Amino acid sequence: MNKSIKLKFPLIIGIAAILMASCVSLYDHYTYTETIETKVQTLSLMDQSSGEYNDHEAEIIALQNQIKTMLEYEKGKSKNKITVKMWEVLSDDNKLIGSYLKLWKDKGKLSPVFIDEAKPQIEEAFDVLIKFELDKDKTSEDTLRNFINNI
Repeated sequence: MNKSIKLKFPLIIGIAAILMASCVSLYDHYTYTETIETKVQTLSLMDQSSGEYNDHEAEIIALQNQIKTMLEYEKGKSKNKITVKMWEVLSDDNKLIGSYLKLWKDKGKLSPVFIDEAKPQIEEAFDVLIKFELDKDKTSEDTLRNFINNI
């Protein structure tokens, strides 16, 4: 291999890496840990939704505020449309957590059978979001995009 090719190869690799990294936002430890915390908080609250909504109102408000906080935080980052979209889905009153909390409020309490059916769907939403934040690759982005499009 001649000397000019040896010198150009690392430069080409470096440029390719920069171009790939510029397509999505970089890993954010705060987003990663807060998404996990929000997942745990959500699933724990769902476990309690066989009880009266009014008995858990403070926890519900705290969860709703946490989701709003994450949405606003993610909106402030560049190259982050897909993550923002997922937090919008999570907070939407007609989808996932938003609709679950709305139904709980309307019914007063939810049946254990319904809780057991709903939890895996919401857990999957968080898992897909966490995986994307951790990997920031095309595969996890496509998985997240497909999840959003199929809700």
